[in-house]
Amino acid sequence: MDFSFEGTGGYRVPTGIGGLDIQLGGGVPTGATILVLAEPGANADLFARQFVQGGLLNNEEVYYFSSEHPVQEIISEMRGMKIDVLKHMGNSSLEFIDAYSPRFYNVLPKEFTNIISAKDFLKKGTDSMNMLKVTVVQKRMNKYRGVIDSISYFLRSYPLHNVVEAIEIMSSVGKATGAIQLILMTSGMHDHITENNLKHICDGVIELRLKEHGSEIERTILIRKMRGMLVPNRTIPYVVTAKGIELETTTRVL
Repeated sequence: MDFSFEGTGGYRVPTGIGGLDIQLGGGVPTGATILVLAEPGANADLFARQFVQGGLLNNEEVYYFSSEHPVQEIISEMRGMKIDVLKHMGNSSLEFIDAYSPRFYNVLPKEFTNIISAKDFLKKGTDSMNMLKVTVVQKRMNKYRGVIDSISYFLRSYPLHNVVEAIEIMSSVGKATGAIQLILMTSGMHDHITENNLKHICDGVIELRLKEHGSEIERTILIRKMRGMLVPNRTIPYVVTAKGIELETTTRVL
């Protein structure tokens, strides 16, 4: 089903989450900055890994900016999804920006800090906001996409206007280069004004929700908005499998 205006919508970039791309008529607009607002336990991290995989399969370069998790942990989880991380890192199609280890460089076990030398640590400094801005404005020669995991760290650590400015910079670079970029944010952690600010400045907003029904948990996705497109007017159930997040692409008949 095509939800784009006038049934056309132009070229779209596949996200890597098949059912989501079907709901969006093929993918997301080029240059879109997308906020993924997810409740704890709704598998936003898995969504991001699939987004990375989708970029690699689409012959894009991918950067993954991590402020919430050790890079080695992310690499291990991606390898568990059968993503050949070392190959892609070796040919420079996948880059990890580690904003996590510098925060805890002096207390983390060596296995988490041995990928960053003391020289690089001093060169990068400990200002995560500066690292984020440097990352999003970095010149890249090929088509690419990026993941920010997560913006909630920055909202806890910096004034809101600084975070908004960083996202606006990211968005302007995306529009100029055609890159799509994913921003993860934890739902319920921040006040409504903060959430609405980020929903407003991002081109797309996707919400991952959980709801308890007795002994079962229902997972649904809501595409709240997507620039230049008409989106589904309902929540869509999804399940988590060994392959990742899978959306139901047909409506249940009750």
